[in-house]
Amino acid sequence: MGPLRRSLRAAITAAALFSLTVSCTDDEPQSPPTTDSPSSNTPSRSLPPTTSPTPTPTASAPEDPAEAEKQVRDAWARFFGPETSVEDKADVMESGDEYQLMIDALANDPKTHVLRVRVDSVTFTSDLHARIGYTLFSGDRKVGPDGPGASVRQDDTWKVSAKTVCSLTKYGKDVPQAPIC
Repeated sequence: MGPLRRSLRAAITAAALFSLTVSCTDDEPQSPPTTDSPSSNTPSRSLPPTTSPTPTPTASAPEDPAEAEKQVRDAWARFFGPETSVEDKADVMESGDEYQLMIDALANDPKTHVLRVRVDSVTFTSDLHARIGYTLFSGDRKVGPDGPGASVRQDDTWKVSAKTVCSLTKYGKDVPQAPIC
């Protein structure tokens, strides 16, 4: 290859690199986009909804929070109901069949069979667990609790948690806790 050819090839390569460099610089203003969408600085022109949106389930709530709260309150009312049988109390308690003897002792103890409850709040911590703010009464006298109670969703039904029922034994005269408490 002769010197003339090498010079010509170098000149062509330099010209090509020069034109690529010029076309890639930011010195020239770019033309605005040609799409029909509004710019991000333009306020949205959508109309507000005419009704409130339905709350959507979250990871910390059941699919239907209102229905779940109703089930929780019903379970607590049944468990503390004065006419509720031991079998019915076991049905609305988490793993109630495993706690039958303790439930029977609570239902027949002279101090605990008169306990009544007022559910003050239900806060779902997941779709399977709820923290229950409640007030425990013996007759008209407030006797507890020392902390919040709980409900759990078991077999597609909201129930009073075993831990909460276990905590009730301290209000009885001679109510032993179940071994699994």
